[in-house]
Amino acid sequence: MPPIHIARNHRSLGSFTHEEIRSGILSGRFMAGDLSWREGMSEWRPLGEMAPQWGMELPPPDLAPELSTPVEPGEPEASGESGPAWGERETLGILTALTRTVSDVLMRPAMTFSRMKQTGGLADPLLYFVLLSSSMFAVSALYQIAMSRVNPALFTPKIAEAGGAAFPVILFGSVLISPALYVISAFLSSGITHLCLKLLGGANRPFETTFRVVCYAQASATVWNLIPFCGGLVGIIWGAYSIIIGLREAQGITGWKATLALTLPSLVCCGILLFLGAAAGMGMAGLGQHGH
Repeated sequence: MPPIHIARNHRSLGSFTHEEIRSGILSGRFMAGDLSWREGMSEWRPLGEMAPQWGMELPPPDLAPELSTPVEPGEPEASGESGPAWGERETLGILTALTRTVSDVLMRPAMTFSRMKQTGGLADPLLYFVLLSSSMFAVSALYQIAMSRVNPALFTPKIAEAGGAAFPVILFGSVLISPALYVISAFLSSGITHLCLKLLGGANRPFETTFRVVCYAQASATVWNLIPFCGGLVGIIWGAYSIIIGLREAQGITGWKATLALTLPSLVCCGILLFLGAAAGMGMAGLGQHGH
């Protein structure tokens, strides 16, 4: 089921699962006058009105009338936006803000992206993406250099010019140019993802929202590079998962639509390769028949 978005006094409290709403009602976290909305609803409605339809028991609304003032679905509720912690690094300190952001994005992506600031420019998420991704790439390069010393036959490229002392030099050069490449990567991957969202009718918020999700999620997942050998693969999978959850929460769409938006470019590329392969195979078969 799609997540339920809750707002109070024109401030977003975030998006939650049915079970979280149910337990929140029992604990007093959510009240009858809180506004609720999920995909498929035309407008925000009081939780006290919608809870019975969702199989939840809730006492009649007893809050002030202003709590039931509708908020347009899909529009940013800026007063309720906060985080990630990276945006508060001037007060928290860079290291604390960095570690908190990584932890929140990887371990609590739904909560983090449902409350993420939707405005503020591209500089903060881009800096986070480039700084963390470049650092983790440097860690991977150090691992490769160390392993090439332990087992040159396995880890050193089987190219004469890249062997020996040239291999570390090549990796060091890659580390130096990686920040510029990551800047290009951030805009390219975010732009393609946002275009796919538009094609699927899932771009409820502007490009900046998608950019923030991709930068924070993808960069945070690179910390898995600290684990040798399998860390890179884990990071790719975890990063994709975090982006899907982030798009679902920040754009207010279903999980399958977020998944398709992220995987559509790969599916298109695979389709093109299969078509070219089939065409090449048919062409070769045709030439073989003519040869006989």
